[in-house]
Amino acid sequence: MNDELLFDLSKKALRIILGTIFITAAFLKLLSIDYFEIYIYSFNIFSFTLTTVVSRLLIAVELLLGFGLILKIYYKQVWWLSMLIMVGFTLFLAYVIIYRNDDNCHCFGELVKLNPSESIFKNAISVLFLLVIRKEEDCKYRPKMKKWLMWLSISLALALPFVVFPMDKLYKKIISKDNNINILAFDNSLKDSIDIVKIDVVFVNDTIMINRDSLLRFDVSKDKYIINYVSAGCEFCKMGVKKLKMMFEHNNIDTKHLKFMIWGYDKDIISFIEETKTTDCEFWFIPPLVSLDITFGKFPVYIWTANGDVINSGDLRDLDENKIVDFLNKK
Repeated sequence: MNDELLFDLSKKALRIILGTIFITAAFLKLLSIDYFEIYIYSFNIFSFTLTTVVSRLLIAVELLLGFGLILKIYYKQVWWLSMLIMVGFTLFLAYVIIYRNDDNCHCFGELVKLNPSESIFKNAISVLFLLVIRKEEDCKYRPKMKKWLMWLSISLALALPFVVFPMDKLYKKIISKDNNINILAFDNSLKDSIDIVKIDVVFVNDTIMINRDSLLRFDVSKDKYIINYVSAGCEFCKMGVKKLKMMFEHNNIDTKHLKFMIWGYDKDIISFIEETKTTDCEFWFIPPLVSLDITFGKFPVYIWTANGDVINSGDLRDLDENKIVDFLNKK
């Protein structure tokens, strides 16, 4: 095998590897799309609804670049866009290191965690690969085949993030059923709230501890509240709490209107509060059977109340930022 042929095979391998990296990164983001949305939302640039669109567009671009590199369709355009994306992401990661230094930048989603420094190193390798394969040319497809592959790539790149993993609003319309609650059980829990106990969060030598204050009674008879029923060991509940708390923060809504009803062992509750960064929020311990009766065994569940009356209820996919803001701010 001569040197020129070996170099050509090496470039082909690098191109396929780089395309596979793009596609893998996109798929891993899709598998933990909620966490990716929350991460983008945490920068307080877009509303949550717009964040769900932007996050999926970024994934679609990664998929499209991966397909383009592997199939060598419109290769020069794909190469330049790939380079631009790598440089742009690297500058963004540099900003994150300086101002935030997050534990996970979600370049490979939640399943493969990379901090910003590690991701910059990954980007540097990708840029090196791109420089090596810069002078590649389009594959010589027949015109009809080229167009077919192009539209197939675009269709897949858009369908995966927007249809297979739809946004919450779209999900509720085409997939999810109405999430009813047991109104009678909820009303009974308000009338006989002796078993619902206030949880006080305290710090002992920078360690979170919890105490239960049995003297206080759970009361939502005045004002408006969003009551979030969660299980301490539920990952979807943690995700929903992070999302909901950020919506309150981004819209300057007082967290006094937010109440968390949680059940589980104390160590799990402490872990829940630590992971969701909700030490400043109001938590109440609710017996699991009471919570299960109210929610029909589904978690997380959100109940909107005004002066004790149930106005709305829903699940994780019902967290609509605009509706929450309108409900709590409307006189």
